[in-house]
Amino acid sequence: MIAHMFKSRPVLIIVSLSLITVIGILDNITGVELNFFVFYYIPIAITAWYINRKWALFNSILSALTWTTIDILSQHNYSHWSFFIWNGGIRLISFITLAIGLSIIKHFLDVEKVLTRRLNATLEEIKILKGFLPICASCKNIRNDQGYWEKIEQYISNHSEAEFTHTLCPDCIKKLYPDINISSDK
Repeated sequence: MIAHMFKSRPVLIIVSLSLITVIGILDNITGVELNFFVFYYIPIAITAWYINRKWALFNSILSALTWTTIDILSQHNYSHWSFFIWNGGIRLISFITLAIGLSIIKHFLDVEKVLTRRLNATLEEIKILKGFLPICASCKNIRNDQGYWEKIEQYISNHSEAEFTHTLCPDCIKKLYPDINISSDK
């Protein structure tokens, strides 16, 4: 149930807006003596992590406005009205910092998951030959793990996903077919 809730965008939006409302009401009821600053982080964090940066920024603005409104309604005794603006701005900056920071972290984690999946898929495709391979100096056959000798092509095909096609290098063409003139630097 809860796991499904965190995948439903409309539900998360409603939950985050409801949390801001409830936190604002509790903040108003408790008065200026108790601060609810950190609790406003919860709906911002939920939207930054599970929805997107725009909703997190919206919740940041809404949370800062809610708290500033609560300050004004509670008739907090500031010596000048500019303190309301200053405190509201500081709150807004901290909420926006949280929203942007969490959304960036979430983005990089999502990118890491994709890259990890791609890497694991690539590693699944790769078979690596490791260690020493006993090879005959004359016929180039390889001795396998059971002690039997097999052609190099067969051994590599069995231990990797490489496929062979046969051709002749320029030196062998010259040696085997001296009448053919090949002018290639490859």
